[in-house]
Amino acid sequence: MADPERDFGLVYDDQGVIQILKSPFFDVNPEVDHTINGYIDRILEIVVLAVEDQLGTVEWRLAADPK
Repeated sequence: MADPERDFGLVYDDQGVIQILKSPFFDVNPEVDHTINGYIDRILEIVVLAVEDQLGTVEWRLAADPK
């Protein structure tokens, strides 16, 4: 039976948010991740979805210092 707290190496908090730093999914696996590009390709989609879920309601502003 699957552990509800861990799914495919992803760890969720009590609100169902992916905990990026605690999830073993994001650990480098030398058996699969032969290059840095391979590692990035493997994790990028999940990282983007996790960040969008966690920061999707945050209003972002770009500010520039006109020098």
